[in-house]
Amino acid sequence: MANLKIKELTKENEEKYLDKVAQLEKIVLAAMEKDGKIGQLFITGKEDISEYVHSKQNTVMIAVDSNENVQSATYITQGQKAFTYNDITKYFKYGEGYKKYVKSLYANENEYKNDMLEVYKVKLKAYKYAKGKILNEHPEFSNDILSFLEHELKEENNHFHEKSILREDFNKYMSEYIENMQESSIKEKYEKFYWTNAEDISKEFGKTIDINKIKNSDIKEYEKSMKLQEEYEYNKILQNSKIVIHEKPEFEIEKYYNANTQNAVEIDTYITNPNARHAGLARILVYEGIKKQMKKHFNNDASKEIYLCSTLHRENLSSKYVSEFFGLKDSLYVKRRDGRDREVHICKIERQNVDEYLNKIQDKLIVLYNYNPENKKISQERKEDIIKEQIEYEKNELKRIQGYSKNTNNKYFGNIKDTESKIRKINRLNNMLNKNKEELER
Repeated sequence: MANLKIKELTKENEEKYLDKVAQLEKIVLAAMEKDGKIGQLFITGKEDISEYVHSKQNTVMIAVDSNENVQSATYITQGQKAFTYNDITKYFKYGEGYKKYVKSLYANENEYKNDMLEVYKVKLKAYKYAKGKILNEHPEFSNDILSFLEHELKEENNHFHEKSILREDFNKYMSEYIENMQESSIKEKYEKFYWTNAEDISKEFGKTIDINKIKNSDIKEYEKSMKLQEEYEYNKILQNSKIVIHEKPEFEIEKYYNANTQNAVEIDTYITNPNARHAGLARILVYEGIKKQMKKHFNNDASKEIYLCSTLHRENLSSKYVSEFFGLKDSLYVKRRDGRDREVHICKIERQNVDEYLNKIQDKLIVLYNYNPENKKISQERKEDIIKEQIEYEKNELKRIQGYSKNTNNKYFGNIKDTESKIRKINRLNNMLNKNKEELER
């Protein structure tokens, strides 16, 4: 770390560093693929990195060496369009539990049903709007959206995968339609009923519907819409992009129901030159990035909480350890379209706990990675607590890795090399602990 400088990539210095960050992405991708880690990194690219830099809602941090070469970078993002690829919060607002939660917000069942139906009709209009824009941009599909769908389903390695053009454009333009609506309440309702489809409405309205309690015009319009081409097309596309949550959450998922793109920060990407490793460098950059995002977020007196999010592949242990270092220990294991299954990680930090949270991370970086630009003083007792806590974490990870085999369905992380690395790390931490005890005894 002695020869590295931590900087924010800004509009003022991007001409100097932007190309180097984009090149670093290619170096990291090539090294991962050579190591057999296929599909674990999607390159962001120069244009999108620049877009992050110019956005007031995102932060790009870099580490440069004495020759001004970029050795590491991280992208911290906030304020993405709702329910698009980068909106992790949507996965925590899915399923029967969330439906019951939304229902509990209503004074009676009929108000709930009316809003559900209203949003679904708006979604069909948003779909029609999005379809028009997509087909205008892709004339090769002769004004037939289902041809576009079939093209993506048949195309090798591009069948509604994680970055499907069709699926992503629908989300983007449907969200754009909702954002442009004058009635602000629709935006909130759209979020509540985003996952609602025709099957859900049939369950709610089918045999239990009381026509005398629901507006007749709504029922007639819904029944009519079921016969429209838009309805058929929209549900055919939804059918090919269903989310699947593989495992029952082992945490209280309800505390994440209020997360959205405005109050959630994503640890989007962190990359380090594989030929110039520095222990803890990714964590240092992420810390500086989320610290800036948090301070900016809580400058608004209305902000009561912030959510930190990330995604990772289960084979990628280093990503898991970075996420958990920052407290993102609650996770869902999901199938996102037809792409590779991923874990989506999240944690919640209340306004009153932000300083305590940042101080704790800062102390860990000082003790474990000797990163202390502010020359903060830490007692030997505090150092001992941090080292012991880390040893306990590493021992639990070692036990977890050793407890799984490659044949364990959907649960395996790592391999024998990861086990050996973990043992070495525990030994290093024990040495740190012994040295700290010697300091205490002097």
